[in-house]
Amino acid sequence: MTTARALRPRSVLRGALAAVLLAGPLAADPAPFPERNRKTFLIGIREGSQLSADVRSVRAGGYELADGTPIDFDRWYSTDWTDLGVTFLTQVTPGLGVLWGASTGERGEKYRIDPALTLGVILQRRIGKRAFATLTAQTILGGNLREDTCMADYGAIGGVQEVNCRLAASTLAPAETLDYLLDAPAYDRHYLKLVFTWEF
Repeated sequence: MTTARALRPRSVLRGALAAVLLAGPLAADPAPFPERNRKTFLIGIREGSQLSADVRSVRAGGYELADGTPIDFDRWYSTDWTDLGVTFLTQVTPGLGVLWGASTGERGEKYRIDPALTLGVILQRRIGKRAFATLTAQTILGGNLREDTCMADYGAIGGVQEVNCRLAASTLAPAETLDYLLDAPAYDRHYLKLVFTWEF
């Protein structure tokens, strides 16, 4: 029987990773790779991301142009392909593993989430007769969310100006709406986790 304390438990993906790590103490050798002939583990598959959810949150609503043309946000912020990611764990030595993976990104008419690469390492060391520690460090390269702008005609006074598409009909000045564009890096872009395990 094994107990463990994670300093920063997070997503389902990392829960799966912790399951792989904690499988070691159940074998004769408390390493994260108990199957000697198996070198690479698929530890996570996901469809969508927190950035995808951020985009979905702005799909509701819309407005009408001066000529009565309806603008529907759902059309602008929907996609036929949701960001898909996979993550693998490859054994290098009994106490060292390399995390690697990728995601496809996604794109809608007025936004895009860039593809991304995931790179990381897992180090495991015995720190006592019945205890060991596992350190996981991971970074995500790419995967940024960016929202496109629109060109709006404000007539003889305002002329044609660049504007946040969602806020073109708001009371904000066109230039001010640009401050509210979706522009964010991948969540948990840099990740560090330490797990202590005690056998009893």
